[in-house]
Amino acid sequence: MKIFKRIVDQRIREIVELSSNQCGFMRNCGTTNAIHAPRLLVGKHLEKNAPLHVAFLGLGKASDRLPHDNIWYSLRIHGVPEELVVWIELLYDGTRSQVRTPYGTLKEFRVKFGVQPGSALLQLVFILFMDAITEDIQKSVLWTLLYTDDVVLAAKTKAELEQQVQTWYDHLVDFSLRLNVEKMEYLTTNKNEQGTVRVNGGELLRTHAFICPKSFIRNDASSMTELNAA
Repeated sequence: MKIFKRIVDQRIREIVELSSNQCGFMRNCGTTNAIHAPRLLVGKHLEKNAPLHVAFLGLGKASDRLPHDNIWYSLRIHGVPEELVVWIELLYDGTRSQVRTPYGTLKEFRVKFGVQPGSALLQLVFILFMDAITEDIQKSVLWTLLYTDDVVLAAKTKAELEQQVQTWYDHLVDFSLRLNVEKMEYLTTNKNEQGTVRVNGGELLRTHAFICPKSFIRNDASSMTELNAA
């Protein structure tokens, strides 16, 4: 079954075209690109002494909350042939689960949400879904970046950034997803800027450095420094 899923994954990747904003598990784009882009944007604004406001967003257990109907929707909207859509539907058809408690096992129930754990299609299915539902709210490359379920938004003012973050929050809720406000962070090159970005009654943690794999993004001239030079 794993081999079959990899074959389906490969066939779909040969067909679909995704937003250039998405770097998660994509050919010719990866972690390095996702890190370099916001660092480049920060660096350019530092050179010009211009304010920049950046929000780092993350979805909590996003793949577990993804309704199966939304999977089929995202595949079809990307032009995946119905034959492949049906094959993927069959992989999920009849999926059931049970909950074990200290008092016994509860009645079996049908699973209508979530991507199958360990599936070769896990990343691709979620990326297609994110691309489909956020296409109309994405800004140009550098100002909106996605790495699977992580999102980077940038704006020239804090008010504009706050509006973007709230838009993303509301939009994702409409599709049964939710941003994890406690894990979201705000960074700005404007040291005179007071406060932080608010979303849905909560506040983003204001930080001077956002840590990424093997690197970090800072709001000062050391934004190009590597955590591990080796």
